[in-house]
Amino acid sequence: MKKTEQHRAYLDEVYADVSDALPQELTEHGATLRKFAFSESEEGIWAEAIIELPGRKEPWIRRRLIIPAEGPDKDAWFTAMLFSAGTAEDLGTR
Repeated sequence: MKKTEQHRAYLDEVYADVSDALPQELTEHGATLRKFAFSESEEGIWAEAIIELPGRKEPWIRRRLIIPAEGPDKDAWFTAMLFSAGTAEDLGTR
């Protein structure tokens, strides 16, 4: 069984929370969330946001490991909050 299938409920919660919070964070920077998705590697499950930035041709991609290979180490809502807040913080330094 793939890790994404094994952790489907967790990922659904992260997806819902990030999809709700991140666009609001991005609006403050004039940015737009184009895609938010998960991918899997032997390291674990990754979250990836593709973000359109004003005045930039290429999208900005933020990718973070959210579930290590051993399994989730945080609650889903906390993972989503860290991803959204970290993305907004990184955007502020660009």
